[in-house]
Amino acid sequence: MDDALSGYVKKLTHMKVEESSLDVYEAWASSYETTMIGDYGYSAPGIAVSVLMKCGVKTSHQILDLGGGTGLVGLELVKHGFKFIDGLDFSPKMLQEAANKAIYGNLLVADMTKPINFTDQQYDAAIGVGCFGNGHVGVEHIKNITANVKSDGIIVLYVNGIPFEEDNYRAQLEDLERREIWDILLLENSNYMNGRDRPGWTVAARKLERS
Repeated sequence: MDDALSGYVKKLTHMKVEESSLDVYEAWASSYETTMIGDYGYSAPGIAVSVLMKCGVKTSHQILDLGGGTGLVGLELVKHGFKFIDGLDFSPKMLQEAANKAIYGNLLVADMTKPINFTDQQYDAAIGVGCFGNGHVGVEHIKNITANVKSDGIIVLYVNGIPFEEDNYRAQLEDLERREIWDILLLENSNYMNGRDRPGWTVAARKLERS
């Protein structure tokens, strides 16, 4: 798999738990979409948005795009008719690329490994694509990223298959279900780079009232 990867993608793939990916994304922002779509055939945003809709989220609902980066998930949401989208990311330069698309109501620079003070807004659903893994967000931060989701709201996450398997995400996600943080609706694997072996997992869950 590594033979098919290069540059920033390879660097992120080999990042250690204690490292931060912020500098990588700041340097990569202006060419991120060219690399991911043009070079790798990145399809995770479309996979995740399709699952969001299958979970009953309506185009009139308020959506929070977690780790929204340059806005690829936002574009996919708009393509399917969603109108009310806010986003957050820890990279100001990535968010500037997203702002240039003029598809978000609000954008916030925020670190999802810490409690997020976004607004008093409670969202019908949240979607996060590619924000989990070494140098990124861990399962232990789920409470931070769902704090602004309404009770019974939908959370859809797309996770790189490497940390999902190596760090036993399934067990950790199921533990959140046992602790009544959420109900898991779907755990499904897929390939998210067309023409390359790049496995990932879609996680869909419903937030429980007491969480």
